Amino acid sequence: MYFGLSSAAPCPLVGTPLDLSYSNISAIKTTGFSSSDTPPIERKQPAWKPYLYRGKQRILFTVHDTVHAALYDRDEIPDVITISGQVNCRAELEGLPDVSFPLTGLDAARIESLTFHPCAQVPEHGGDKQGITFSPPLGNFVLMHYQAHCSVGPPVKGFYQLSMVSENEGAFLFRLSLLEGYKAPMVMEFCTVTMPFPRRKVLSFDGTPSIGTVSNTEYSVEWKIVTNTRSVSGKTIEATFPGTVRFAPWQPQRTPSYVSALGIMADEDSDHETESGGSMVNVEDYIMEKMTKDLHAADLEDPFCWQGYNYAKVSFKMIGPSLSGMAIDPKSVNIFPTVKAPVEISTQVTAGDYILWNTLGKCPVTATPNA
Repeated sequence: MYFGLSSAAPCPLVGTPLDLSYSNISAIKTTGFSSSDTPPIERKQPAWKPYLYRGKQRILFTVHDTVHAALYDRDEIPDVITISGQVNCRAELEGLPDVSFPLTGLDAARIESLTFHPCAQVPEHGGDKQGITFSPPLGNFVLMHYQAHCSVGPPVKGFYQLSMVSENEGAFLFRLSLLEGYKAPMVMEFCTVTMPFPRRKVLSFDGTPSIGTVSNTEYSVEWKIVTNTRSVSGKTIEATFPGTVRFAPWQPQRTPSYVSALGIMADEDSDHETESGGSMVNVEDYIMEKMTKDLHAADLEDPFCWQGYNYAKVSFKMIGPSLSGMAIDPKSVNIFPTVKAPVEISTQVTAGDYILWNTLGKCPVTATPNA
């Protein structure tokens, strides 16, 4: 972008461009600069707003919660649910106004950390409210980031079980509850559960879910519980999906260390069969043992999803109140100098790393110190 601007300018550019936003540069190219783009003498133009906006005025805020979860369905391992979020802003305001509002939902029991854009002035806060004053940049920007605990239960909870009934066939069971404890106006626009199998090629699956549709790719099975055309609001959904999945025969990997491991396994397997008098060997357990011992994680495309490390990943999007409790009241947003500009607030909740670990398999977990 910098070299493009330099070559397009009538004279060489000296210094570093302050704004490389495509939309802003397009606006500059279309409308150019005029005397009205010069700020008043008493106002210093901030570095993050090198070009002044002209046009219809409005302010848009979006509170975006991203839910991360590790659900184990085990008595000895507690489930973990956290939220990372951000408040996005687009202030289409003429001149160099200041915008201020109180941010609510900052209960210390839920909010763990807050960081703000350099344009924001934030005094030390306490209690449930936080006053913010900022001189907005052009275009879309992230006003703040936050980390929080979930103020309600998980949007999707339940369990996932997968067991290999033969070398190339697995039986699985899902039993899930969606939006339990949630009420309108919270709306779930879509919810999808994916079973990834990056080390095994999926040939087919068999089973009918209680709700939704199922399809498969070469290395995964996807269950669409809620779709955009059938969004859900104000009620709990109980969803079950029992079935089986068939894999292609196990193929040796091409990585040198894995080929070496298989060679050693073949030699030891021959010795083991001789010693055991031809008894059957648990192939899956033996492969797992050799992979764990001889194969480095760097040799795997996904070190947390091979053999015993089975999981299902949940994706969803919800519209309504935030789960973190973060909120902005449009009536409390003030602009100085005063100008008539509508304020629009929207909130969405999406899934980040939302994992259902196989209850019957192995799973990674971190040990927490005792209080």
